[in-house]
Amino acid sequence: MQRMGDLRNQSKDGNIWLRSYGGSLDSFASGKLSGFDMGYSGIQFGGDKRLSDVMPLYVGLYIGSTHASPDYSGGDGTARSDYMGMYASYMAHNGFYSDLVVKASRQKNSFHVLDSQNNGVNANCTANGLSISLEAGQRFNLTPTGYGFYIEPQTQLTYSHQNEMAMKASNGLNIHLNHYESLLGRASMILGYDITAGNSQLNMYVKTGAIREFSGDTDYLLNNSREKYSFKGNGWNNGVGVSAQYNKQHTFYLEADYTQSNLFDQKQVNGGYRFSF
Repeated sequence: MQRMGDLRNQSKDGNIWLRSYGGSLDSFASGKLSGFDMGYSGIQFGGDKRLSDVMPLYVGLYIGSTHASPDYSGGDGTARSDYMGMYASYMAHNGFYSDLVVKASRQKNSFHVLDSQNNGVNANCTANGLSISLEAGQRFNLTPTGYGFYIEPQTQLTYSHQNEMAMKASNGLNIHLNHYESLLGRASMILGYDITAGNSQLNMYVKTGAIREFSGDTDYLLNNSREKYSFKGNGWNNGVGVSAQYNKQHTFYLEADYTQSNLFDQKQVNGGYRFSF
């Protein structure tokens, strides 16, 4: 979870922004996740406003939608998540920042697989979810001018809850998915370089960090036969990015990330535009 873009170079009171993203999620785990992969893409739109001239606190709203095409061993499916939320961002003059992001979502899933007799089996379901993320970081400039090279340690904690789901497949199989809870932590470091020319600015950076899923236990029933799985584990996230601001009003950015964990690897590219007023 993230709100769009970097607000720290703002001399304006408000922003509207658009962000798009796409990527793939691949499993290299054995057992129940063997053969799973998923491509996805999405778009977000939002806006925020600085609350006062005295305090650098921005509050905003956003909406978005994600579409995915999961592939299983012996089948495939579709997934869609429509969501909306709000965020608050505090940007101190000494380089410290903190973000609070809340998201409410509604997810629709369907799948098609072949049974042991090579007959097609279909099912679909819908569930609601809620996520809350708190992120904080501190930028340290490595030059006395405030531009040039900088480092930025970051930390983030995200809690997510998805309601239980029940469905009946076309072959009569009753499927019940219990509620799912996730507590994902991240600790990262950014090394970047700022270039300023008049009212325009270019920022380039690389980042690396560790992630950990502290929760992630789930279970489901297939005709009253219980199955369990755990998504607990560690991972590593790396990325590169660039943002360009023109005339202190138009900002474009592009970022590419790669995450590898004990269960999945994920590749993602996202880009966006922000208009400041």
